[in-house]
Amino acid sequence: MSAPDRLTQAISDAYDETPYISLPFSYTAPGSLRAVASLYGLTAPALDRARVLELGCAAGGNLLPFALAHPEAQAVGIDLSPQQIEAGQRVAEAAGVRNLDLRAMSLTDITPDFGTFDYIICHGVFSWVPPEVRHAIFRICRTNLAPEGIAYISYNIYPGWKASDVIRDAMMLNSFGAETPQEKLARAKDMLELIEDGLWDENPLQSALRHTAHKLRSQTDHYLVHEYLEAINTPCYFLEFAAAAQQAGLAYVTDAEPQLTFPSTYGTKVALGLNKLSVNAGREMREQYLDFAVGRSFRKSLLVHSERAASILDQPEGSAFTGMVLAADLQALPAATGAPALQRQYRSPRGATLTSHDPIAHTIMDMLAEAWPRTVPFQAILEAARVHAPGMQDEDLTSAILSHIIALVQSNALQYRLEPAAYQAPQSKPALIAGAQELLREVSKAGCQVSMHNLWNQGVTPPADALSRHILSQIDGARSLTELRSAVRDALTSGRHPHPNGQSYKGARNLEPVAQEFLNSLLTELRRSGLLLN
Repeated sequence: MSAPDRLTQAISDAYDETPYISLPFSYTAPGSLRAVASLYGLTAPALDRARVLELGCAAGGNLLPFALAHPEAQAVGIDLSPQQIEAGQRVAEAAGVRNLDLRAMSLTDITPDFGTFDYIICHGVFSWVPPEVRHAIFRICRTNLAPEGIAYISYNIYPGWKASDVIRDAMMLNSFGAETPQEKLARAKDMLELIEDGLWDENPLQSALRHTAHKLRSQTDHYLVHEYLEAINTPCYFLEFAAAAQQAGLAYVTDAEPQLTFPSTYGTKVALGLNKLSVNAGREMREQYLDFAVGRSFRKSLLVHSERAASILDQPEGSAFTGMVLAADLQALPAATGAPALQRQYRSPRGATLTSHDPIAHTIMDMLAEAWPRTVPFQAILEAARVHAPGMQDEDLTSAILSHIIALVQSNALQYRLEPAAYQAPQSKPALIAGAQELLREVSKAGCQVSMHNLWNQGVTPPADALSRHILSQIDGARSLTELRSAVRDALTSGRHPHPNGQSYKGARNLEPVAQEFLNSLLTELRRSGLLLN
């Protein structure tokens, strides 16, 4: 066996020994890639019959939401680990998915005969494979990407990975010679303790190293193994990646979360500094400067065929939002004591507090909060906002709305798409999203490598208590709210499934109010998480 083959086998064995939990990532969803591309003047194939390829798919957890939501589309996942592919195939079969094809094979074996794909996704692979596989990733994105297709590649980058490089070297050194993966991990964690608590006060890297080591403490074991203890982890500078992509016949578009490329996202000081330094620089050079300013360690780049480079806008076009549908999981907060009369505050899914004194902004956020997880068309927002600006011309009102939408994007609070999500208004007979019933049974099994998801391609943690799981199995679109309430009451009265508050209602009577309160709470939780279709 040649040296490259031995290295490839070692990578496969590592993922078989310590498999990743295969999670969905919303910014990799084809619907998101398509919407982001449109901000830069690029069209991309519609989703309903799209062909999607994921390189390094693990157990297919990032493809499964797309396959379930678009039964006429085709999703193909490739991974080197047979164990992870088999785990994903079991889940797909149990969920009744017929348009998800998971294959255990090397990326280097993919040829033009493999077919063309509208979207190619490569998340968490590029930096962790040998040079010949990185070349293969670029080659696949060139030869197997449809003419108007979008490719996505994520990778570790400098300067943010410089401190992580030092920590990785130290962890690898201390775990050298370990005979089992468990021993290797334990030794690596010992090194983290030294970096957190044993550094000399005069060590010039002390702050950066401690900060990075502290963050690693909250990570899972499989993350530490595959991110820091793999044989290969090769960060690069963004300009190096962009140049390699160009050499492969591809053109860089933007980040999958384009707000991360806006200097204004990071505050006035960064924006002014970058404007002064890069006034005559091209877009890629401006983004490299920004990486230095913010210490970026990870990128998620969108690529297209180089023939489309001239069509890529230098700056995103905000007016593209006027043709989109929007969604946001926002919570209106109670008015603070002594707050100005017009001040309103909302909490985003990531815990940020959004504050506004503008009635137009309040209209937008109230509509999005009330509709979540459903989408709201831009035109509906425009019509509602006219009430608060009766004398304003539509052109000026549209501009004002767009400024608030962009602010929501920069706050990482907004989902936007060209197609509406399949969520519907609440119905008298609620139902879960496609495949949820089957997936709930699978993810509850020990060792399942796939997580629950919603239609926004986000990972979801379903309720774990016995009563909730019992009622979830009956939310099938055939039972009315009254029937579901009766099911809760009967479960409590019989004592089969205790109330999650710990109180026993076995043999109790007149439990309708208790059952109704529980059911309302459960449906609210399911709707908030995006598991409830209507």
